[in-house]
Amino acid sequence: MRHADFFLMGPPSRSATHLWRWLSQHRDVFMPARRELGYYALPDLHPDLDMESDPRLSDVVELPEPYFKCFKPAGDRLLGDGSSLYSLVPGAGRRIFKDNPNAKFIFVLEDPVTRAVSAHRYNVDLGLELEPHFDAALQKEPERLANGESPFFGYATGSRYRQMIEPLDILFGPENVLIIIAEEAVQQPLVALNRIRDFLVIGTVEEILPFRARSRQSAVAEVLSRVRSRRRQPEVCSMFQGEMVSEILWMEARTGSPMDLWHAKVQD
Repeated sequence: MRHADFFLMGPPSRSATHLWRWLSQHRDVFMPARRELGYYALPDLHPDLDMESDPRLSDVVELPEPYFKCFKPAGDRLLGDGSSLYSLVPGAGRRIFKDNPNAKFIFVLEDPVTRAVSAHRYNVDLGLELEPHFDAALQKEPERLANGESPFFGYATGSRYRQMIEPLDILFGPENVLIIIAEEAVQQPLVALNRIRDFLVIGTVEEILPFRARSRQSAVAEVLSRVRSRRRQPEVCSMFQGEMVSEILWMEARTGSPMDLWHAKVQD
């Protein structure tokens, strides 16, 4: 029985999905067709959570045998688990460490405010989020999660990057935790792919690029969503933006790189 060699971590995002698809096509890597296996997140999920309430939870595997069976066709390829659910719960890293202390982790991260707004809009588009206003959804988030609603309603939770990454740095070492900044990957995709190649020790498939620029229509929708939220309860968004500034400062210290674009978006 082989354990996953690496995990594609981080909250749900467009860039992470593109990378998951790219890795799924890579000749040296095996990614199960089911994205949200979520096996290592199970003990942290609320006991009252209705797994049928969110289609993204439908792939979650609850027992060891069916989980490891997902990797059976891999052969000698590198095994990857792409469950973004692991980043939305606190204990997944410890459970992964118990099974494979040599595991590696890749995070693809957008600026935290854009990510939260996009996640809310995506849930609204899916018909899962019945609160159309981002600021109101932020206010309701703690109570909703405490009452057993889907972890994918964790808009602020999913943008708290420090609480996702720091425990993995401690357990596995920062050298085994690769952080890809989505905006930089879009501008220089080959640089990002070479970092991933070197990190996982795999070949490069340059004719297939996973990172794509956000469409103009998507960018406009994001701006409109943020403006509408501020019109209703601007103090809620201001508090959230203030919290995200501290996240960005921590990320600058962690990566050793300035996050000017992220700072600019928080101030928009």
